[in-house]
This record gives sequence, structure tokens and C-alpha cells, in this order.
Amino acid sequence: MTDNDQSTNFTHESSQYLRIPLNRIGPVIGVKGVNREKIENDTLTKIIIDSDTGEVEVRPNKDLKDPIMLIKASNIVKAIGRGFSHQLALKLISDDYFLEVIRLKSYIKGNSRSQYQRIKGRIIGKKGITKKTIEELTSINLVVSGNTVSLIGTYEELQVGRDAVTKIITGSPIESVLGVLEQQKKDEKDGEDKLWKSTEDDEPLEEMIEKFEKESDKEEEDIFKDFEEEKDAEKKEESETEENKEESEIEEKKEESETEENIE
Repeated sequence: MTDNDQSTNFTHESSQYLRIPLNRIGPVIGVKGVNREKIENDTLTKIIIDSDTGEVEVRPNKDLKDPIMLIKASNIVKAIGRGFSHQLALKLISDDYFLEVIRLKSYIKGNSRSQYQRIKGRIIGKKGITKKTIEELTSINLVVSGNTVSLIGTYEELQVGRDAVTKIITGSPIESVLGVLEQQKKDEKDGEDKLWKSTEDDEPLEEMIEKFEKESDKEEEDIFKDFEEEKDAEKKEESETEENKEESEIEEKKEESETEENIE
């Protein structure tokens, strides 16, 4: 390794090794090394590139705790090597995104250059329209480079995208493949719309808030009403007590008067 071959506290046994095309070394490093530095900082790794052979070593640095980050850094470099931009490749730092490389050699008998060109042409389409449509309908990022087709996406997106690409590679009509993708996208949207409509049908948010406010106001009114009734009851009780007291005093006075008359 000739590019910034600096030692670390880790053994080389834990390093990841790969090779990228010479013309993709520049995009990995970036202007003044900014791309490589970003990958290294985000993954806590050290990326060493042999500019003569395209061999890459991804080493863990002393602060690395999660060995998965070493694999992620390697996949980011691999994705850039396969033709993805630095920005798109950085998606692979997320646990939600994965890289898949489809090797056309697995689907082609012999080593005919014309066969490779024909299949790549089918995937890309006139003015890139097929590739663009696949990306739009599956939400994956797709690059056709060399004798490979590379995809970046979530696990679910990759399943759909891989299926579409392999069908085109093996000769399925492009219109049919894209039609299936379009229908799947429509069904997915209809499902989301139905879910949203179901939520709306249950009770719109504005009505829920209005209903809650009315119920709260009613509860306050009921509490106030109960309070007023309790006050009225207390007043009535006090009034009755006062009346009973007055009646008792009258009775007492009457008894006293009768007693005095009897004495006389």
C-alpha cells in the first residue's frame, strides 16, 4: 500500500480488503481528500489506497468499537468503485440501506462483448429512461458499470428492484416488467390512501378536538352545576335549621309563659 500508509494499534487481520477501478480512486478520495476523510470520520476507520493497483485496505482506528462500521466503510468504498456518487454511497452508513451487486457474467454464456452491451442497453434504455423508471418505481439507486449492475436501497426496495433487473437481464419484455412495477406502486399508494381514509372515517382530527372541547366544557358546567346545587342545599339546610331554631325558641317562650300563668 502506497497511499498514506500509516500504522494503527490494530492488526491488519481485522482489515477489509477490496479493489476498485483506477478511474474510481479519485471519487473515493475527493478534492483534497475530503470524501475519504468524511467516510473515515463517520465510520471510525482508516482507508488506504494503492493508486497503482486500485487495491484498498479499510482499517479500524483506535476508537472503533463496532466492527460493523468496518464493513460499512468497505461497502461505501465498493459502491463508489461501482459508479455511485460519494453522496449516494454514504446512505450505506444507515442500518436501513444495503448494497447489492449483480454480476452479468452469472447470466451470460460465454464472454461475448455484444451480449454484455445488449443486456446493459436493455437495463439503461433509450436516453436512460428504463433505468430512471426502475429507480422511480422502486425507490432504489441503480448504476450500470463494467459488467455489473449495482443497487442501493432498503431491504424491501432491493427485493423489488433485484427482481425487476434480473427479469430484464433474462429477457422478459421491458414494458411488462415496468408495468408490474407501476401496478405494485399503485397498489401500495392505494393501500396508504385506504389507511388514511380509514383514519379519516374513524373521526377527523378537527372533530375530535371540537368534541373534546365540548366534553370538557360540559364537564365544567356539570361541576359548576353540582357546586351550585350543593350551595343551594347548604342554604336550604341552614334556612331550615334557622326556622327550627326560631320555632324552638317560640315553643320555649310559650312554655315559659304558660308556666308563669300556672304559678299565678
